[in-house]
Amino acid sequence: MRCNPAMEISCGDSGSQEESGGASHDPRREYNRDYMRRRRADPAFQAAEHERRQRQYYARKARRAEFQAGQSTNLRGEEVCAYCGRRPPVEHVMRLQICEQAPDGYVEVRIPYCGLC
Repeated sequence: MRCNPAMEISCGDSGSQEESGGASHDPRREYNRDYMRRRRADPAFQAAEHERRQRQYYARKARRAEFQAGQSTNLRGEEVCAYCGRRPPVEHVMRLQICEQAPDGYVEVRIPYCGLC
């Protein structure tokens, strides 16, 4: 089907793929795409990727727990709510913290809580 000359850009009849910006037949891109499809389908790669993601998840969770553990005092040294960091606590709540030395991998810690967060 022939297009109006003013509409050639949108119809794609105006010449080769390279001129119109399409790179669908680029051999390097095709090879890279096929390589990653084969790699992602490989069970060994899937297992390694799963293990890496799990390790990163627990490392991130441990960093977050360490950071939050020290947030229960303000700049003046007064105890504040560990969740909002602004109001004084009215009670302490029990939470689990990651600990490699504990038999279950977690220990219970008491966190100051203002009761409003």
